[in-house]
Amino acid sequence: MSEQGVALDQLLGYVEQALRGNRSLLVQLFRTMQKLAHHPSAPESERKLGEILSLILMGERSPDLDQLPEDMAAEINAMLKRLKDDCPANDRSSGHSRN
Repeated sequence: MSEQGVALDQLLGYVEQALRGNRSLLVQLFRTMQKLAHHPSAPESERKLGEILSLILMGERSPDLDQLPEDMAAEINAMLKRLKDDCPANDRSSGHSRN
């Protein structure tokens, strides 16, 4: 995985792989997303994406996507839904109770 030129759907595919048990990929992605989140010359939407994906990689399942473009937020929501549908027990890691 290179840090540049990765399409969002491909990046989210990597995130899914990491969250499904690929620990080395998870560590690599987390470091990359942290760099992106704090990269001063990256566009704001990309920095926010890095921040949100870092949170997701650490277990957050209900991130605030309001500051992302709608299409980007929709793709992340779809990924989160797939993860929830495939592994409902993982939903507990967000710290939010289900009703």
